[in-house]
Amino acid sequence: MNQTPNFLQAGPIRVCYETGFLRYVSLGDTEILRIIYFAIRDHNWLTASITLSDQVIDKTADSFSITYTWHVNDLGIRMEGKVAIRGDAEGTISVDFYGRALNAFQKNRIGLCVLHPLDGVLGQPAQLVAPDGRITNSHFPVFISPHQPFLSIESMRWKPASGAVWQLDFSGDVFETEDQRNWTDTSFKTYSTPASQPFPVAVSAGDEFHQQVRFSRSTQTIADDVIPEDEQMFTRVNQILSETQPTHPRIGVGQRTAGPPLTNEEADLLRTLRLSHLRVDVFFNLPNWQTLLTNAIADATLLSVPLELAAFFGNDPITELRTLQHFLQDQSASVYSIILYQAATLTTSTELLQTLVPLVREGWPATAIGGGTDDNFVELNRNRFAMELVDFLVYSVNPQVHASDDLTLLENIAGQAETVVTARQFSDGKPIHISPVTLRPRYITLTGTAIERLNAPADPRQFTDFGADWTRQSLSALANAGVASITYYQSHGPTGLVDGNMMSPAFTVLEAFQREHDNP
Repeated sequence: MNQTPNFLQAGPIRVCYETGFLRYVSLGDTEILRIIYFAIRDHNWLTASITLSDQVIDKTADSFSITYTWHVNDLGIRMEGKVAIRGDAEGTISVDFYGRALNAFQKNRIGLCVLHPLDGVLGQPAQLVAPDGRITNSHFPVFISPHQPFLSIESMRWKPASGAVWQLDFSGDVFETEDQRNWTDTSFKTYSTPASQPFPVAVSAGDEFHQQVRFSRSTQTIADDVIPEDEQMFTRVNQILSETQPTHPRIGVGQRTAGPPLTNEEADLLRTLRLSHLRVDVFFNLPNWQTLLTNAIADATLLSVPLELAAFFGNDPITELRTLQHFLQDQSASVYSIILYQAATLTTSTELLQTLVPLVREGWPATAIGGGTDDNFVELNRNRFAMELVDFLVYSVNPQVHASDDLTLLENIAGQAETVVTARQFSDGKPIHISPVTLRPRYITLTGTAIERLNAPADPRQFTDFGADWTRQSLSALANAGVASITYYQSHGPTGLVDGNMMSPAFTVLEAFQREHDNP
């Protein structure tokens, strides 16, 4: 449901209440928290839709009280519950969450989450209190942390650059914090249940969930030995930023795998974009992979561009590579680059590179070799490999891993550039490619990736002015971050840049970008 934002005061603290959640917890012009919300996520990490009812909002000049009932009937999950939110004249805000399962299902997460903004927080000190009373002094990371920077949290105190010390108290579960920049979100998230615990978890009808988050200005100080992250980290970030020059990246598109090939009319339109490549995914476990590749070669020939191969290897990578090379030679296909992935993980390993790179260099000496992940940046950040073996690093981007509302998608565009900065920290100076960028996730499960991707629907917003604006901002952010190549969306059809003689709004964005860089 949509709801007009409602601005409320808890003493000096200003909040925006919208659709059951609190956004932009702020003191004056300083944002302290991005959002306090709850999420119901199934065994595939899909987020269930929530319906609100019986909302009651009482507010005064310096306090407020909100109650509502919520219901979920989505993704095979049926739940109901209540939420009570209160803000007092002292600036303390509490959110009480109750939920009850109405059927049996499997969940990866049920409960409250808090997002912390990046501005004024990166590198700043934090103090964590565990359920057993143990105190840990730490800081918010500057580079994107591959793993959770804060674990086992019952209370958190932190001191942003604005100077005040703030506190969050949690109950009902054990909380921890992850660096959401790994998924191009511009936030840190404190959530339950710890990711170290086994999941998914079986939920039975009648199971109940109680949680509370309490936000306040802390009366305690953070110990003197808790200081911002080492100056070396800030120096390294500043060095990377100073060395970064805006680029005019190569722009390519993905192959349309479901539906007819390009028509001459569609190809004529796409050629005006002066695309650099057509990306084709080669899953050797698909019985029709050669047919799909033949179609891609025909489309690339119409577009007068080479292929970018994303090859997903199984248990016999040498045989699969040689089969691929012979097939492409027989087709006289032009190959610009090849990305080497393991099909089981969608990532690149040093072992895979050591096995295949010599064969690629021998058979295709002019072809650039890439490695990274076909998943989110987090998988590259957590699974680094011997960078000296590749010519470029690559990972994909979609902005809907954690939320799908318009505002969040726009807020998270800046997170794309954040990933590039961290990638440069360990890239051994290699160029960064983003391939592909999609507005919506392309698959749900690793095991079903190949099949799911063939018929993955596009987000309807991709074909609206909103989708065009998102694409424009994404392209600007990545170009300014200095990436060398970007693959956007698909070439044609209902999920593409053109469909018959119709051009999507995103098409005009790419056209304007190319024209602007031709005539600076």
